[in-house]
Amino acid sequence: MQFFITCTPGVESVLRKEIERIGGTNLVVSDRGILCSGPENLMAELNVWIRTGNRVYLVLAEKRTRTFDELFDTVLSLDWRKYIPKDAPIIVDAVSVKSELESIPAIQKTIKKAIVTKITGDRDSLLREDGKIPGIHIFALIRENTALILLDTSGEPLHKRGYRTEALEAPIKETLAAALVMLSGWRYREPFLDPFCGSGTIAIEAAMIARNIAPGLSRSFAGENFPWYNSDYFKQAKENARAKIMTERKYTITGSDTDPEAVRIAKDNAKRAGVSDTVSFSEKDFKAYVSEYISGALVSNPPYGIRLQDYDLDLLYKDISTVFTKNTSLFGGIITSYDFGKYTRPNLWKNRKLYNGNELCYFYSKKFEAK
Repeated sequence: MQFFITCTPGVESVLRKEIERIGGTNLVVSDRGILCSGPENLMAELNVWIRTGNRVYLVLAEKRTRTFDELFDTVLSLDWRKYIPKDAPIIVDAVSVKSELESIPAIQKTIKKAIVTKITGDRDSLLREDGKIPGIHIFALIRENTALILLDTSGEPLHKRGYRTEALEAPIKETLAAALVMLSGWRYREPFLDPFCGSGTIAIEAAMIARNIAPGLSRSFAGENFPWYNSDYFKQAKENARAKIMTERKYTITGSDTDPEAVRIAKDNAKRAGVSDTVSFSEKDFKAYVSEYISGALVSNPPYGIRLQDYDLDLLYKDISTVFTKNTSLFGGIITSYDFGKYTRPNLWKNRKLYNGNELCYFYSKKFEAK
């Protein structure tokens, strides 16, 4: 089987390592997604274990496509009776990049018509769709006149782990939070701090990574309900994941925020994630860290226009720079749309373009400075 895993721009390198570790082979990395191959059970393993990807798609077809007739024929050639249960709603999404087929509505209409024609045998027929039945999500990615016809096996996006039932305004997604932890160079045995923790996502993801808790362990996936797919693969993947959780090791993972409501929400989210004994949260102003000694990793999503709280942004980012500068053994970084680069030393820092939601940001990361 061949799969396509989508991701936020900028985290492809992290996702690639994840896919290789899970067992994917023949990887092809592109902007916002990675193709890979593997046996049937890989569908379940990818969904249960991927921390930084958005969705796992099964590749149904990949073909050069320049006209709507070619697109129709490509979709028509597939065995849709296998993939579409009786009366199931068919949801078609599409993206076109540098291709002759540009109209997204026309692409969606062509694909839907080809699917219905294949199932009914009549180009002019309509299918009954029962809204009470889970829909089947088809995604067409047409890039440089090559069409990928994809079947969504995840259902809800992979950032929906299930533990975050409460959140503050504009929270960072779990998938991006996990990517920041991985990009920081944190090695688990060192202390880990998020001093602008909000609803606790970054610290919780760090705790889940340290304890090897699979991100998809407590949720369901669309692929579990595919009649043609062996659902035992998902059961086995989750059973194996439970057996791999590390329970004996101790970690120093902390988060803090000036907002007492944020701290309460973070603690509740940690409890639902099963890491309340691994991560601790407290009410604390970042200004207090300026006069303290800190070591290990600091990874955070500080205010940059959304949650200003009581901070002047210029003063805040000067304080962040001071904390990193005075603590030479402190590493990690922050994600922000603020120009933090003016406070960093190029030989010790690097920045990576990322998107927090739809907002262009940079992850400014400081290397470990050995004495």
